[in-house]
Amino acid sequence: MGRLDGKVVLVTGASRGIGRAIAQTLGREDARLILVARHRGRVEQGAAGMPGTVMTMAADITRPGEVKRLFAAVQKRIGRLDVLINNAGVFTFKPFAKTTLGDWRRNLETNLTSVFLTTQAALPLLKRCQGDVVNILSISSRVAFPNCSAYSASKFGALGLTNVLRKELRGLGIRVTAILPGMTNTSMKQEFDFPVRGDDLVQPEDVAATVLAALVQPRRATVEEILVMPSGGSVKAKG
Repeated sequence: MGRLDGKVVLVTGASRGIGRAIAQTLGREDARLILVARHRGRVEQGAAGMPGTVMTMAADITRPGEVKRLFAAVQKRIGRLDVLINNAGVFTFKPFAKTTLGDWRRNLETNLTSVFLTTQAALPLLKRCQGDVVNILSISSRVAFPNCSAYSASKFGALGLTNVLRKELRGLGIRVTAILPGMTNTSMKQEFDFPVRGDDLVQPEDVAATVLAALVQPRRATVEEILVMPSGGSVKAKG
């Protein structure tokens, strides 16, 4: 019997990268998984053979109507939710002067507004189980980096929202955890205009192990925030 036996866990951005690694790790601990991503084909492909998968959903979680439909389906088909993992995200690497309004909106909507929408929609289910909310954020939630204006603004905001949620929801027995990875070996590294060696970075599986460590703490303990950085330090542009 795994350490999350019977727990229902919803993961956004679950078709690849950190989200898929989290789902695999928690599934191996006998969690019942609800995997959510924007593209149906990708999330179904990502779920193939994954332990613990009970439901896949295609949803754009920046759209209130789709979020409402998602959680109505969870309520109807499963009737409970123990853990919400807000992982979906985008990344733009551009000088501020070249950052478009479209870039700005895409980062704010995906990295911040989606956390607002999904967490609010999940609350009725989470309250019944005294569940957990885990937000996958970034070192950019605390440290400003050049060429990351839209991304940093969204992640600073998401950490602020996470801290408020922790204070408001603890009275309902809901724990709220922020995971702040440094540069991670996902497709997002392709946004950089300099070469990055994947082996030098945090791996998605490292983030997933950190999520599991937070979830298996006894209910009397809340892991409020974890920073996970490459052991060699922050990766910077060469030259």
